[in-house]
Amino acid sequence: MKRFITLITLVAALLIPSIATAQRMPAKASMKLSQFKAPAQAPARAEEEPIMDVPEGTLYDNMYASSFAFGLGWGDIYIQDVDGGIGKVVEGTDGNLYIYNPISQGYIWFSILPWIKAEPAGDGKYVVKLPQLYIIDVGDPYYAYCMHYDEELGMPVVEEEGEIEFTWQDGVLTQLGDKFIGLCDATADWFYMADQHIVYAPQTDEITTLPEDMYVQSYTMTYLSDPTDLTKTRETVVSIAIDGEDIYMGNLNDNNPDSYIKGRLADGKAIFPTRQYLGPDAYYNGHIYVLTGDAYVDTETYGSPVFNYNLNDEIVFTVDEDARNIVAEWPAAMITNVGPTTLSILNDYVAPALTAFDEVPAVPANPVFTDEDITINSTAGFTVLHFTIPTVDVDGNKLNENKLYYNILLDDQVYTFDPETYIGFAAAMTDIPYKFQDNVNFDIYISNGRHTVYLYTTEFDRVGIQSFYTAGDEVNRSEIVYVNNPTHSGINEFTTGAQVVDTRYYDLTGRELPTSPATGLYLQRATYSDGTTATTKVVK
Repeated sequence: MKRFITLITLVAALLIPSIATAQRMPAKASMKLSQFKAPAQAPARAEEEPIMDVPEGTLYDNMYASSFAFGLGWGDIYIQDVDGGIGKVVEGTDGNLYIYNPISQGYIWFSILPWIKAEPAGDGKYVVKLPQLYIIDVGDPYYAYCMHYDEELGMPVVEEEGEIEFTWQDGVLTQLGDKFIGLCDATADWFYMADQHIVYAPQTDEITTLPEDMYVQSYTMTYLSDPTDLTKTRETVVSIAIDGEDIYMGNLNDNNPDSYIKGRLADGKAIFPTRQYLGPDAYYNGHIYVLTGDAYVDTETYGSPVFNYNLNDEIVFTVDEDARNIVAEWPAAMITNVGPTTLSILNDYVAPALTAFDEVPAVPANPVFTDEDITINSTAGFTVLHFTIPTVDVDGNKLNENKLYYNILLDDQVYTFDPETYIGFAAAMTDIPYKFQDNVNFDIYISNGRHTVYLYTTEFDRVGIQSFYTAGDEVNRSEIVYVNNPTHSGINEFTTGAQVVDTRYYDLTGRELPTSPATGLYLQRATYSDGTTATTKVVK
């Protein structure tokens, strides 16, 4: 659990509330650190570049990372035992050791994470000589510095120069001593993020997958959503498979849809042990586990009511005779979590009640896509689409979102998202899952149920959206909803005759920025004198 602290010695650049929610994983975002504290504008030295690509050598991937860390949240500085991060180490062909993302809280801020260099010191030891250029964020350089803890101040302080020693033995990286690796700006001003006692070890937990040819039944899982009103619920669709006395549950985390937890059936109960591993989640840079516990409404710790948990060894469901209903009564809860021990919650399912979802072939309702939902940036050569994919069929019946997809068509050809252009895609894609988001470059993202998609072309006469549903061993498609290219109809989005009366800038989470960044990736929304608006993603 994160423990929040108030640093009275800091200048009032950060407003630190006395009480804040501590257990939730911060939503990952691509944003500018200067939203919190103005960085030094001095450029990185010409000969310096951060190490962003995997160095040449032997890669030790998907390691299990732990540390003790100071971190920066929205207006909060906290301390946390970090457990379950994704670590990587490269034994370089140049004889050096390269360590991936040693400042663990960095994943909150940066989509692509950096490496630092450790030089050999003999006897299996390596030394990280600091400062090192860590990352350049929207044109501003940030450095990894050596820091030591100051008892009087109650916080780490920066050393002008320093070294941090590690051992590298039997595939385990272990920091020696108590120094911190901290994130600072170009003037060595600390940015409130720092780690010590860093350990990267092989991940030995295994992901549970289904035996071959098992029948999988979809279930609607309803769970409590509001600690102030225990009648309010949310829904999601999960997968259940039963093999004799074994029962499997999947689709508990969107980024690990094919991973399952395994339980046992006995005496009308389904019992799932805690701390089951779902796999790595690159979005949160963490190893994801399912924990179990008893929920309670905590009205004291964080200043407002939240669900909190006493962790236990298992969750017990009651199963009816034909397994159509599988119910765990309050206060039972399942939690998807980064790491198996310290609460860093992604999703919590309180009093989960599962009802079999009978999937039948269905034609999905048409996408919602109009002339106002397309923006062409002819100068930069890209197109922005906004649309909604309904999660019901043409008769208004609910669909299983896990089996809902869509295509984008330029004229009459299905558009392919190739990984050379779309750096957040692991492979070429044409059929896009309803829940898919590009968490690297935000070329596809979902906000309030509405999809935004970037196409890196403007050369088409019309663009279409079509959804399709794969339930019941059939593929049924909606109609294609087309919108014409406005620039091909003699209308240019920037030369309509209307004048721009207001321009605003936003990061990719929707948070408004005070000015247009000099470099980086952000959204620009122009409002015209005729009341129309146009939003574009700007890359500088």
